[in-house]
Amino acid sequence: MKKLILIILAAVLIFIQFSLTTTALEFPIKFIDDMEREVIIEKKVERVISLAPGVTEMIYALNVEDKLVGVSSAANYPEQALEMESVGNISDPNIEKIVSLKADLVIAESVTNKEVVRRLSNLGIKIVGFRPNSIPETLEMIEDIGLLLSAEKNAEKLTAEMRVEYNEIKNLVDSELEKSSGVRVFYEIWSDPLITAGSNTFLDSIIEEAGGYNIGRDAEGSWPQFNIESLLAADPEVYIASEHSSPDGLTMEKLRKRNIMRETSAFRNNRLYLVNQDLVNRPSPRIVEGYKEFVFAIFPKIQEEIKE
Repeated sequence: MKKLILIILAAVLIFIQFSLTTTALEFPIKFIDDMEREVIIEKKVERVISLAPGVTEMIYALNVEDKLVGVSSAANYPEQALEMESVGNISDPNIEKIVSLKADLVIAESVTNKEVVRRLSNLGIKIVGFRPNSIPETLEMIEDIGLLLSAEKNAEKLTAEMRVEYNEIKNLVDSELEKSSGVRVFYEIWSDPLITAGSNTFLDSIIEEAGGYNIGRDAEGSWPQFNIESLLAADPEVYIASEHSSPDGLTMEKLRKRNIMRETSAFRNNRLYLVNQDLVNRPSPRIVEGYKEFVFAIFPKIQEEIKE
């Protein structure tokens, strides 16, 4: 009997060892990024530079921040990211600094200038570019970065948890949309001139998934400007801004005092909201929290249902 048990245990151990071997990440990795570029990763990445704050958040959330050697100057979360070596601003980072850090991989996002990606590639630096345009694509991006940084299991666990919460909220939104059509929403990115998010942008997608109709979608360009007349004609039912949409910092008190607001349905029905810009604007592990901020502004009832 003991011999039989030993044989069974040995077989189990062999199976486990075989499974680990067959599921282990093999190099080189051929990766097609969102710019349709094939990037070949020959060996395990030990040093990585993030050119976008959302990417930096992902690296920390995947518990591989020990690989991080440089971040953009916009990286402000988690707090430890503020202590990292800066490679300059998002759109036009310091190429010389990036080269000096000798990273195995540089990760860029759509906020990074394409010319920067081209220049770094020409210098022989491995760089991948992502352009997520929705929450599901953000989850895929997290999984891809997990693959590139040999943190697949952490990525799978993180995205599984995010999907559960996202789907729960999305189902509640869909139930509300069965009762009524989408709510007209204006999202203020900047106050003077008044700028919003247009069609085919990350924010446009989030607003739609939250049950809103993005007024900016009807304007021309990705980041259209609105004048007083066009805003009043659109008559938003919900008006959303952030503290960072004004140079001196926007508060609810300042927002309510704007004369322009008084002629809109959003003002008359007290549907003015401030959201955390870093949560809603960034494809990051916190995007579901940003999604909820939009959902709660558009359908306040859902927030009450969740609290119950």
